[in-house]
Amino acid sequence: MRFMKHAGVEHPRRFGHRHWLPMVVGTALLLAFVAPAADELLRGNAFAEEALAVAEDLDPRLSERLQSLHDSDPEGFAERIAASTQLRALVDMRREDRRAYDMKILELKTDAKVRSLAATVRQARDDGDDAAFAAGREELRMQLRIQAGMRLANRLLQIERMEDMVEKLRAQYDREVSEAEADVEVRLQNLLENTDKPAE
Repeated sequence: MRFMKHAGVEHPRRFGHRHWLPMVVGTALLLAFVAPAADELLRGNAFAEEALAVAEDLDPRLSERLQSLHDSDPEGFAERIAASTQLRALVDMRREDRRAYDMKILELKTDAKVRSLAATVRQARDDGDDAAFAAGREELRMQLRIQAGMRLANRLLQIERMEDMVEKLRAQYDREVSEAEADVEVRLQNLLENTDKPAE
């Protein structure tokens, strides 16, 4: 028996993928950016204090703006922090490697100074102020040398960290080599006794 359609009832149209896909994407983006910040809020003010400390190291004016936002709108503050991948990365670096953090802060502050100074030098050139342009250009050159030195120092620190890791891996390798034959004998005995368990 075939069911007849009810002619007097209009059924709502189903959404095609063109309708629901933007909603899904929007929800995914919201979860990706806001959820981490909400998680930090649930953990209390510890992360907020660390983020403000990093902002203070970078630029006291930035710290003041973030502090004001944090006090007036905690959720807005969390969203702002979640959107700043650099700030979150600096918070993690401050926790895990203070030496690398201090060097990175100096590099970023020097970069900001270079950009500001470059704008001033360009303005002096455009204004036809030859003396200010010449002096500013030399100062800019010096700041660029300082910046290059900081980047090289950061790279050297990365190399040192990698060398430390390689040294630990070599020590682990040497230990495993020295224990390899004993491990073979233990495995052999366990297998013969049917007590050998696969590694988890």
